[in-house]
Amino acid sequence: MKGQYFKELSRRLREDQIESAVAGGGRLEVSPGGQPVLYVSPNSEVFLLPAGSGSEEANNLYHRVAATADEVYEYVEAVVNAPILRAADLHEEFRLLADCGGAVLAGRERGPGQGYQFVTWVWDFDRLGVSHGHYYEGNFRGAKQDFAVRSGLISQAQLFTPEQLTELYRATDYYLETGPEPEEPQLKAIQEARTKIEYVVPDLQTRLEQTQAQEQGLQMN
Repeated sequence: MKGQYFKELSRRLREDQIESAVAGGGRLEVSPGGQPVLYVSPNSEVFLLPAGSGSEEANNLYHRVAATADEVYEYVEAVVNAPILRAADLHEEFRLLADCGGAVLAGRERGPGQGYQFVTWVWDFDRLGVSHGHYYEGNFRGAKQDFAVRSGLISQAQLFTPEQLTELYRATDYYLETGPEPEEPQLKAIQEARTKIEYVVPDLQTRLEQTQAQEQGLQMN
């Protein structure tokens, strides 16, 4: 588990231009600029090293790495410990992560350096095969949400798309900047909602910048 976890976490961090390497003592050291400033333990705990103490950049990096470390640990552990999905006509070996309401959530580790793939299917009427697959490359959160809907655990109407959440976030920005000062319960609710949106839309800042650029482009035309 540790080897698979560190390999996948290092790959994910590398995608975000964050360099890391396994060091002695069974930990993954994160080294922006070649100097280790924090490390991740085999159970996904993140610790600052003395070189990162008191650094705002290292503190920001800590939160980015911690979020990725938790996410990767969740799906690597799930795939490692899950049984093989027994279904006809599957050409790859998938692990059965969840089975409810006629829907299946499965995952597998792809080839070297290619990360993980997740899929939701529905069982055939005889439960011998699966069909109507929805594929998610490295997006465990999206796959879990899709499984929850397909299995009937939650209603699609309860969910917001990333686009809708981004617009809601922009609306709170506008309200806090131009609207009347909210009372304490309202302010607390808005802040909690903004924090949740920041968590469930990992590319929120990019989306906000793209929307702003589009609006500026329209104003110039």
